[in-house]
Amino acid sequence: MKDNTVLTPHFKLREFTESATAMKHGIDNRPTPEVVENLQRLCTHTLEPLREKLGLPIVITSGFRTKELNEIIVHAARKSQHLVGCAADFYVSGQTDNTDISGLSARKRLVKAFRLIIEDEDIDFDQLIIYPSFIHVSYVSQERNRHQITKANGNGTYCALSRAQAPALV
Repeated sequence: MKDNTVLTPHFKLREFTESATAMKHGIDNRPTPEVVENLQRLCTHTLEPLREKLGLPIVITSGFRTKELNEIIVHAARKSQHLVGCAADFYVSGQTDNTDISGLSARKRLVKAFRLIIEDEDIDFDQLIIYPSFIHVSYVSQERNRHQITKANGNGTYCALSRAQAPALV
């Protein structure tokens, strides 16, 4: 599915809906208009401000998932926020046209993004989880965001973090 619908200046709908797994299994991963609205809010309130302040490309690895797609993904939460377009998994690229522009390792770029989301008042989120090689972030609404911060330890365990302790523990 090639949908060039622009959600925000740096994000297009196709980044959140294209899935090699869906294609492999013949799953139609097209979102409803309500899901597109949720993805637009996620981009507007979380991902776009992060991209602007970070100054580096954000690569979406998992965005919207239909129920059918979510069910075949290993370790996917049954009630995942990906199902309603409120969540995305991403990593931070340090390259543009095969040129390293950041001078930082992949992990340091990830940690920089994680800290920026936590510390910048202009970037809102519901759930923020840092994994060894990507970040999961969600946005529900200004009124309903829980600001949950978690570190995935890489062995199937997680550690809840406060805003104060999170920057030092990653």
